[in-house]
Amino acid sequence: SPFIHETGRKVAELFTTAIDNAPSVILIDEMESFLSDRAGESGGGGPRVEEVAEFLRRIPEAIKMGVLIIGMTNRIDMVDPAILRRGRFDHIIEVGMPSRDDVHALLLGLLANVPTAAGLDIEYAATQLAGQPLSDVAFAIREAGRLAARAGKDMLDQASLNAALATVPSRDTSEGSRPRIGFV
Repeated sequence: SPFIHETGRKVAELFTTAIDNAPSVILIDEMESFLSDRAGESGGGGPRVEEVAEFLRRIPEAIKMGVLIIGMTNRIDMVDPAILRRGRFDHIIEVGMPSRDDVHALLLGLLANVPTAAGLDIEYAATQLAGQPLSDVAFAIREAGRLAARAGKDMLDQASLNAALATVPSRDTSEGSRPRIGFV
């Protein structure tokens, strides 16, 4: 909330609702935006400190009452260290990028109801997309379908799939490379 003390009040309401409906789950996506490191705050007493403190204060009661709290972030380095201590978020589970087998399984699911041409090389696509976010895999199949339809084809074929694979954003973060933003 843009109003001072309002976010702290909303945090308290959220925990009260979760406790009243326990067993329940509180899921916080992009937790670094809400539970950011208070050491970075200027002045050392702003509303962000109050919000994080309210969250920390409510965790023990919620856990005792059967509330599971799950936080997700791509930037764990930005989360307040007090949040990550035992008794708050006890387990940190890193979910890496999908393997070739993971991508292959998703491709099979995405293509299950799509008319495909004989000889479509799913293995090639799985190899090309391994290590990419699963959203990129889904994008590649949607894009291949769009390209096939635009070309007047009634099936997804290898040429359309290859053209779609060429448009998937680069996620290469190796030394010396800069991540590309957007599409090629």
